[in-house]
Amino acid sequence: MKSFAKRVNKRFYYGWVIVFVSALGLFFSAPGQTYSISVFIDRYQQEFGFSSTLLSTGYTVATILSGTLIVFMGKFVDRFGQRVMMVVVGLMLAATVFYNSFVLNIGMIFVGFFLLRYFGQGSMVLVPNSLVPQWFDKRRALAISLMTIGAVIAMLAVPSFNYWLIDKMGWESAWRVWGVLLLVFFIPFVLVSVVNRPEDIGITIENENNGDEDAAKRALEKMTAESFTLEQALKTKEFWFIGLMSLIVPMFSTGITFHFYSMMNLRNVPGEQAALIIGLLALPAFAVPFVARLLIDRLNPKYLFFTTQTMFFLSMALLAFFVQGFASATFFILFYGTFVAIQQVALNAIWPRYFGREHLGSIRGGAHVFMVIGSSLGPLPFGLNYDLTGGYTAAILGMMAMTIVAALLALSIKKPEKEAFSDQ
Repeated sequence: MKSFAKRVNKRFYYGWVIVFVSALGLFFSAPGQTYSISVFIDRYQQEFGFSSTLLSTGYTVATILSGTLIVFMGKFVDRFGQRVMMVVVGLMLAATVFYNSFVLNIGMIFVGFFLLRYFGQGSMVLVPNSLVPQWFDKRRALAISLMTIGAVIAMLAVPSFNYWLIDKMGWESAWRVWGVLLLVFFIPFVLVSVVNRPEDIGITIENENNGDEDAAKRALEKMTAESFTLEQALKTKEFWFIGLMSLIVPMFSTGITFHFYSMMNLRNVPGEQAALIIGLLALPAFAVPFVARLLIDRLNPKYLFFTTQTMFFLSMALLAFFVQGFASATFFILFYGTFVAIQQVALNAIWPRYFGREHLGSIRGGAHVFMVIGSSLGPLPFGLNYDLTGGYTAAILGMMAMTIVAALLALSIKKPEKEAFSDQ
């Protein structure tokens, strides 16, 4: 496998193969993502008679539990490498979707939620996001934005794909289709193509100093000197402030996605159109690679994050007060999705930029807790709001207040100095 990577690298930089495989990983995280699971929620309510609050609560608890454990996956990535862990996660996610095809009661559904969130939304996102930064530096934002196209395609296609599978085959068989795809396509591809980092095949990031036999060794030494451990990163305010900023988007996105069909029904949008609209959330990400170098690599992160948080505030206001019908719902999704895409790439780029590559798995695992907790908290306030009032406005207003706080936090971040924490 390493000899194959070396041969390919003579033709073009092997990091672009890593970007493609990582994009596949993000695509196959779909079974554990809310935009995919939400299609099954209505069928669970119809078949088992569970309330929106009960399912939301189970989903919230399962996701919180997943989030508290994801840091261990990050440590496993640092210990065993991305290649091994991507295969392990793929196998576990395949087993998980097969399990979900047999659920019979709320207890089994809760376990299914937990496994889907841990191995899908958590681990299958964490591993690719810790792999691509190992291969890129100057073009890191571009590489990450190209990788996220895998998630974009999944968000565009999977809701309608699941809707079609369930309609034609039933929800049980729909889960099993995903298991077959993981086992037959994704896992074999990972086995033959993934290399943990360029130094493992004797090259440097982006083929810099190509032909210098000692360059890879010097690059490893430099990486070690510049990298924070998770314990050191936890002592910086930047880790916590960036983490808190990263919490809002998954909270809001998961909340509206989990209840999207009900929310759109209140706004005169039928289910088939709602499935199309929610898929458009990721569409703006196709444009991010074209602005990645201009906005993300060059703009000061604190101003970039302040801007995205401000745009999230405006997006939420649109949903709360102006969305009514297909056209306005589509505009809201595209406007919100544009700044989600920009912030997501910026977040993925800032962790290696601020804290280095050597312990990136554990640091990303620790940071991912914020995103998973945000995802876990999203559905519950929307579910309670709906059960109590028949609408969702109060939940949206609460999240608008959170974006104001996050925007103020963004203005205080800067790259931490390793020397200030090296002896702690």
